[in-house]
Amino acid sequence: MLLFVAVSISQAVATNIPGSKRLEQLDQFAFNADARYSKDVKTLAAYLNKEATNDYERARIIFAWVARNIRYNDNGYNAGNFGDNSAEVVLKSRISVCDGYARLYKALGEEMGLKVETVSGYAKGYGYAPGKRFTQTNHAWNSVFLNGSWRLVDATWGSGSAKMVNGKLKTIVNYTPYWFDVDPHAFLFSHLPKDPKWQQIEKPITLAQYEKLTSVEESLFKLGIDASEVLNGLTSGKLQSVATTWNTDLPIKVESAPLHGKLQPGKPYSLSITTAEDVELLVLNNKQWFYFDTKGSNHTIQVKPAPGSLAIMARKKGSKGNYNYFMEYKVGG
Repeated sequence: MLLFVAVSISQAVATNIPGSKRLEQLDQFAFNADARYSKDVKTLAAYLNKEATNDYERARIIFAWVARNIRYNDNGYNAGNFGDNSAEVVLKSRISVCDGYARLYKALGEEMGLKVETVSGYAKGYGYAPGKRFTQTNHAWNSVFLNGSWRLVDATWGSGSAKMVNGKLKTIVNYTPYWFDVDPHAFLFSHLPKDPKWQQIEKPITLAQYEKLTSVEESLFKLGIDASEVLNGLTSGKLQSVATTWNTDLPIKVESAPLHGKLQPGKPYSLSITTAEDVELLVLNNKQWFYFDTKGSNHTIQVKPAPGSLAIMARKKGSKGNYNYFMEYKVGG
């Protein structure tokens, strides 16, 4: 059985990487920037740079400003006319497709002294269906050199998501900081650079592997699941599926859990999860409730599931609302 075990080394302990509260401060500074400071790239870069204290903060504050202030060019995309996506034009018009987001990010970064590259590649975004073959690149993002390594940034996806309405693309504005400094292994489930060097992993995958790769939502990795273990398991064939997951606003970290998405009936499985102390968890399997052994913020349980599904759910203590699913396995079948 493949078992995921969380690594205790936090990204936040790396040199010059701020904690979540500081990142939120940087985001708010970018969000509240007065329009008079965005008349050109040089002026905007100088303004944003006042709040940042190191290169990592500079890279983040640029991401926040671009993702929050530039809107995807739905009309241009639907008409097949993307227009002028140069950094200065995008800054003035405040609309663009991915290429313009990446160009503006690069221009602001370089103005602030960062080393930034624009990366083109294949994205499993709007209009993608599992198994689709790629004949040409369809997306652009950035790689920025921070603390001795290249970090992956997608300001376009950071600005929101897309859906189809009456056969046409319509974007949903929703600032998503997940797409700043993404784990390279997790990034590869949705982004494959044309040049393998920008994968930033020890053993790059091929386009054919990428096309066949099982779809995995970023919500799985937000729970703390090791992306490298998932990627290696799926590409090697040791893993055929993973648990279904959903985004949650609650602070939940899966410390250990089965990595396979399909469990065997009657076999014992252990789960270990860390949450805030005001969060309660339970397991639902075959219409039966199972409760975790809770000690402070640590929750552990061992279950022998019956056929059907095994769902892990959470809610705030004292809440009268329903428990929310955040992880689910298939059992047997």
